[in-house]
Amino acid sequence: MAPASELGTGAMILRYAVVAAVVGLWMALGWVFHADGNTYLLMGVPLLWLFQRFVARRPLQELWFAEPVRFALPWWGWLVALGFMVHPLHALFTWQKPGWPTQLWLVCSVAGCLPLALSLTQLNRSRLRWLGFCLITAGSVGVLTTLLGFLLHGSGGVSGLHRLQEGLLSFLRYAPVCFVLEEVFFRGGLDSYLSRPDDRWPWVSAIYVSAVWGWWHLPVVHLREGNQGMQILTLLVMLPLVHIGVGVFFSICWRRSGMLFVPAIIHAFIDAVRNALQ
Repeated sequence: MAPASELGTGAMILRYAVVAAVVGLWMALGWVFHADGNTYLLMGVPLLWLFQRFVARRPLQELWFAEPVRFALPWWGWLVALGFMVHPLHALFTWQKPGWPTQLWLVCSVAGCLPLALSLTQLNRSRLRWLGFCLITAGSVGVLTTLLGFLLHGSGGVSGLHRLQEGLLSFLRYAPVCFVLEEVFFRGGLDSYLSRPDDRWPWVSAIYVSAVWGWWHLPVVHLREGNQGMQILTLLVMLPLVHIGVGVFFSICWRRSGMLFVPAIIHAFIDAVRNALQ
């Protein structure tokens, strides 16, 4: 019989391989179906359900909360949920010919308002500290990277007021959608599956999930004309590096706070800044 340490190492390696296989399957689907950004994101919804149900074998609620939480919103929680629903619902019914992927993306944003509001009822001083830490670390790295990209390739002619408005509206869409798409998959699903409380090298698993998250973007990256081979090689290096700089802190804050709300809000903030600067 193999020693317990060998069994533990074997199980750990298997978990790493499973994470790679799941993300690899998602990427393959993106390439095979030539998916656009929203379609690619939406593929993750059934994949995550199947993963959580049959691979991780954990309750869906644990995608958002490490500890069991009873779904019971106070009156102000329902008001918060409805408040966040206003903008994606308005966009869903007023955007001209958005196409079904965008429509379903907005539906996911509406659905994410409920776990977002429930998360607000579970905030305490410790979790607020982790939210601040996540903003200072992951938020700073993400925003500075976005600003650098804007300075190198940014377009002018857009007023500061317009950028501010676009950033705020983007945040209202992205904050709830992170509870249904992307962030919930990589932190709530994969990171929770890969990491364990007795993990001897927690940073290794956080780096691994973040690197895989970076490569996951490859199927929806648009290459410029000419020298595409060099562009792909650059992306293979730069995508994991950039996402490790943000994702490691996302993973650590998710594990320590026990709420997806912490990395999700900062993720939405970074994406809102990106959209404001586009």
